[in-house]
Amino acid sequence: MRESLTHSPITAAFDRGPAKYFHGRRQILRDFSKLALRAVQGKSGTTFLIQGAPGAGKTALLYKCEELARDREWATVEIPSSALWDPNELQQSIDLKRTLEAQSGSASINLFGIGGAEVNAERSPQTVKNLLRGGKKPLLLTLDEAQILGMKDEFPADQISTVRHVLNSIHNGRLGRPVILIAAGLGTTADAFGTLGISRFARHCLVQLGTLGKEAECAVLHDWLTKDGKATGDTTAWIDAIAQETHGWPQHILSYVEPALDQLRAHNGIMTAEGLGAVLEEGRMGRTAYYKQRTRGFYREQLHCIARSIADVPSGSRVDHTAIMSSLSQDYGHNETEKIFRQALHKGILDERDNSFVVPIPSMHDWLVSNYAHEQVKFPRGTPQIPNLDDRNPGLDFGR
Repeated sequence: MRESLTHSPITAAFDRGPAKYFHGRRQILRDFSKLALRAVQGKSGTTFLIQGAPGAGKTALLYKCEELARDREWATVEIPSSALWDPNELQQSIDLKRTLEAQSGSASINLFGIGGAEVNAERSPQTVKNLLRGGKKPLLLTLDEAQILGMKDEFPADQISTVRHVLNSIHNGRLGRPVILIAAGLGTTADAFGTLGISRFARHCLVQLGTLGKEAECAVLHDWLTKDGKATGDTTAWIDAIAQETHGWPQHILSYVEPALDQLRAHNGIMTAEGLGAVLEEGRMGRTAYYKQRTRGFYREQLHCIARSIADVPSGSRVDHTAIMSSLSQDYGHNETEKIFRQALHKGILDERDNSFVVPIPSMHDWLVSNYAHEQVKFPRGTPQIPNLDDRNPGLDFGR
């Protein structure tokens, strides 16, 4: 019987949480499965990082890896960043229930599904490392939105060394049992780990998540249309038309799926040309809304500088760091240029690929160029300043 410490949440948002229909990412899942096997064989572990722009499907892949681990009898625990230094937070995350026993001053801790562990209150103080060491089952820790590890003041100043020590122990397999930390975050997440002393990942343990392959994309669309939309007849025309506009991007797929389901349910699963036209129109609106959300918080002149740097390359093509920074520096000083560039990465406008940068979605590249690249923007050098885009601000959305 499989045991799990956490349950996949049912979210109200259509594009959040685990994927209802998951296809593709096969090589990544194979790499993760091999890593889990090696960890059990060696009684060790490491860090597995999934990094990519918002809407790439990081959280869905995180849940899929968690599912694979549970199938192999791993205990799985979703943790907040605070669990890396606060044992009380870790206890809550793994649904700890402490049972005090009147036996020589020892405290017995039941780790529900992690295998049970006893921590001697006198000899072994309760720390994050001791809690992680204490179970019998292999343990998978999952941390979503992991880019926050690089945020200033994310940890109390006096706990930074503890976080570094815990991460290092997990990353280098020094806990005496199989423990893997699987983290998902935006394009700055690897840098965030670097600030905490984790600068090198094992081969296949750092995933730069991009688009779905065409086969997987079509399979996802087919499942939604036939299983949820109860589509009748051949779905090929609808799938081909939608796939022409979604570019394998999971978030875009859902932008078109939702109106497609509304159309199918309203017409008893019958697919019509008029219905497809309505789906495409509404899907494009959802796509544009996504782009506006990603660029919210930037001034037009800042987007103009970014768009200008990519205007002469085809969508999906890489641009050197120098070209982007040169465009920004025409109108901003060094510090502001660096802030704008880092924020473009953080918001998923740019994504790092093989030491260069790319707008991760071809249609977003085209949207930026058509809306911002060729307009004439005039303003005094060095102004305006970039707005405060701290992602602690609840008014800003740094979606998955």
